[in-house]
Amino acid sequence: MLTVTSLNAAAVDYEKDIKPLLKHRCYTCHGALKQKAGLRLDTVAAIRKGGDDGSILKADHALLLERVTTTDIDDRMPPEGEGSALTADEIAKLKSWVAAGAPGPANEMPEPDPRAHWAYQVPRSSGQSMDALLAARLASKKLRPQPVAAPEIWLRRVYLDLIGLPPSPEEIAEFAKDLNGTDGVNKSYSSHESYSRVVDRLLASPQYGERWARHFMDIWRYCDWYGLGAQLRHSQKHIWHWRDWIVESLNAAKGYDQMIVQMLAADELAPEDRDNLRATGFLARSYYLFNRTTWLDETIEHTSRAFLGLTVQCVKCHAHKYDPIEHADYYRMRAIFEPLHVRLDPWKGEPDFEKNGLPRVFDLHLDTPTWLHVRGDEKDEDKSKPMTPGVPAVLSFASFQPAAVKLPKTASHPVLLPFVLEDHLRAADAQFAAAQKTSDPAAIKAAGLRIAMIQAAYAADLAKQDKTVAKAAALAEARYRVAQAEVDLAKAENDSKAKDAGKKIKAASDALEKAKKTAAAPGEAYTSLPASLKAQEGPEENNNATVQTYPESSTGRRLAFAKWIADKRNPLTARVLVNQVWMRHFGAPLVANMDDFGRRSLAPLHQDILDTLTVDFMNNGWSLKHLHRAMVHTNLYRRSSSNAAADSQTLAADPDNAHYWRMNPRRMESQVVRDSLLHLAGKLDLTLGGPSLDPAASETSPRRSLYFIQNADVEHRFLATFDNANVLECYRRNESIVPQQALALTNSKLSRECADALAVKMKSVSDEDFIKQSFITILGRAPDEQERVASLDGLAALKQNRGLFLQALINHNDFVTLR
Repeated sequence: MLTVTSLNAAAVDYEKDIKPLLKHRCYTCHGALKQKAGLRLDTVAAIRKGGDDGSILKADHALLLERVTTTDIDDRMPPEGEGSALTADEIAKLKSWVAAGAPGPANEMPEPDPRAHWAYQVPRSSGQSMDALLAARLASKKLRPQPVAAPEIWLRRVYLDLIGLPPSPEEIAEFAKDLNGTDGVNKSYSSHESYSRVVDRLLASPQYGERWARHFMDIWRYCDWYGLGAQLRHSQKHIWHWRDWIVESLNAAKGYDQMIVQMLAADELAPEDRDNLRATGFLARSYYLFNRTTWLDETIEHTSRAFLGLTVQCVKCHAHKYDPIEHADYYRMRAIFEPLHVRLDPWKGEPDFEKNGLPRVFDLHLDTPTWLHVRGDEKDEDKSKPMTPGVPAVLSFASFQPAAVKLPKTASHPVLLPFVLEDHLRAADAQFAAAQKTSDPAAIKAAGLRIAMIQAAYAADLAKQDKTVAKAAALAEARYRVAQAEVDLAKAENDSKAKDAGKKIKAASDALEKAKKTAAAPGEAYTSLPASLKAQEGPEENNNATVQTYPESSTGRRLAFAKWIADKRNPLTARVLVNQVWMRHFGAPLVANMDDFGRRSLAPLHQDILDTLTVDFMNNGWSLKHLHRAMVHTNLYRRSSSNAAADSQTLAADPDNAHYWRMNPRRMESQVVRDSLLHLAGKLDLTLGGPSLDPAASETSPRRSLYFIQNADVEHRFLATFDNANVLECYRRNESIVPQQALALTNSKLSRECADALAVKMKSVSDEDFIKQSFITILGRAPDEQERVASLDGLAALKQNRGLFLQALINHNDFVTLR
């Protein structure tokens, strides 16, 4: 037995040596979060009190020391799964402290209640404007704000922020004219009229939805499908329909709360609303062929981080170390998604699923239980009791009560969608017309029988359980198979000189004989019209293409969960969103950890601003456009981002601009760099939506960068150079300055072609005017005198090669920076 008297009683500082050690290694299980065995270790008084086993500091029985030094893995603290054993140095400090009598402060305060964490409280508005709150804080710190930015700087800033494209020289001139007034009298910059007109026009632009869709595609991990060759392993084919839904929803000013509900449960909310079924691409994106647990783990993790700012991935294996979320809570959340599966429904006008289709989710195995995985090991399931769907108790501000949803027939039997028969018949009619042009009687017969087969199969699908109709469908299909087999045999015989002709003729002959046998006794089995393609449940499944009917109800779990997330009483959802939008407008988030609002996240310096904006956002229909206006119409947003002539005391006191005494300059995202080049050159195609483009085949496409395929295997080379989004997770983009970016702006085909196109547009102006127009077009401002002189000298050195000069100006830091 280990006794205190045997220890070295050298003095140890509790505040410096012991409390940090206990906090880091022990509070998870013995602090405010939980008290295993009735023991708390967050104050000396609690340590002396002990737990269920009595004192842990008795002179003849130092249980605290025994538990951290034992070699018995079942008794050692911290336990397996919660952390590694204490180091020799840590144990020595504890021994010395215990030997000294475990001294500590008399009035030590315990850890605060985890439920009292600032982010778990309902946000309250301060009742003051954002400008007033910032001004008061600046005044209290004696910080002097920078003056307003020049109008053209603000104009470029707001254009790039709201639509991701810079203003043209004509738009810059029009704004200056509007500011000055038609009578030539300069308006006060404090007037919102001219600025408001610009903001309203940009928010009404279709390009607004494209710009902000890319932000949300970062957060929601948009990813086009990929696999090995043609094998779909990740995401879903035609996932671009979800991307188009995001763009359209933003342009239509759909409430963010509505967007959340539709992304998580549109199939349960309104199963026949095909426009909004596209939203469930959010969940379809996480599909993973090889391991369902991996798929659901990603779904839980990124749903929580994106909407709630909660990190729950660690709870898969053990209770959360920092937040009041239990190990079982993870599996209660998994139970919400346990029945989840993915399928492709038909897209009107295209029966071929390789060419188009609607990727969407649905509940498949409704009664599949969820078992807790012991220490996160899916091979070690605790089957003593299935987990009930639920949410963490710390956030039980509103009840979570899922109710089963009865689905319409078109949801459970997609063949009944009104356009399915029409599309299949249209394709068959086209085949029949093509056969008639060949004047081949066998091909004409087969094409005609295909039409009859489609009609008979559809009739049988409508009349389920009717054996007479099923027999007719089986006979129609058998006759078509015979006719088509005859066509195939004739084709093989006509191609007798081809390689392996004999084998092909034999195979076609055998297929014909088999078809004739089936036609002699077709029975009642027939092939339903292909109206859906269920995603494989694993690589071993081979019947996914034949599944055409689905459950006639859904669990309603995801709908209840989505409504719980989007509830105004939820203290996290709107706060997380406001922080995301703030970061993208002001260059730095109010809460540093974009995806973690848990207890490790200290209350932000500007919580009053965050909460005031959050309440205002929810009170105005969760409107993102309202939130944009609330931010870009502020004095802060109009403020200069430059340090030039800044107050020296302010600069010294707040060099990181934590108090926002100026705007933050920001680097353009990769998509904005590329789109801006095309836009300024007059080359950008502003067509909205459509299938994703292969960057290898369409690298020089004039479409917006939003529309290129992006996944773990495929990425546009130019975009990859400028800190493109990571498709695995991207809650905030990196900002880098590397030589490859300058090389891309100097040497890429895109840069050269855009510079040459700009040079052609300005070919008839003088050198002086060319310099001025170049700066206004590319940088959004006129050159100062030093830049004007240097540019004229540079143009002369380039032997008047205006294309090269424009390429050099494109490399100016002010082009890739939002000032």
